[in-house]
Amino acid sequence: MPREENSTSPEDSVQEVSAGVISFRVSSGERKYLLLKHASGGHWSFPKGHVEPGEGRREAAVRELHEETGLSISSFVRSFREESRYSFTRCKKRINKLVIYFLADVSTEDVELSGEHLDYSWKVYERALDRLTYENDRNLLNRAESRLIELDR
Repeated sequence: MPREENSTSPEDSVQEVSAGVISFRVSSGERKYLLLKHASGGHWSFPKGHVEPGEGRREAAVRELHEETGLSISSFVRSFREESRYSFTRCKKRINKLVIYFLADVSTEDVELSGEHLDYSWKVYERALDRLTYENDRNLLNRAESRLIELDR
């Protein structure tokens, strides 16, 4: 994720926590991952969003997936919970972001995009790696694919 340099002091820093889902489907013998093109910045990534007060992280991931894509989760992949940390500047404040990702099979490939996104794409692993904008997301996808391969054995 982008790491912008700035001159903010520690008291100008804000902690944010989000949750997301690395969504996949198997069709015609191929596993495909869902990628979203974000309206702010045009980068390709996974569905995610802020954890609301009083909301669990998995609950937030389910809600965000549904709000951003209209998709529902068929099943979570057990023992997959990955963290991504990065920082950036917004309105002269340093934002230190933690995103918790879950891996899940979704019920359908029929996506209904929210206004937060410009496009979506279902990609097989290798093509998804090429499409993702940030190295952090490529690392997450590598771990997700490795976990699914382990489970397939």
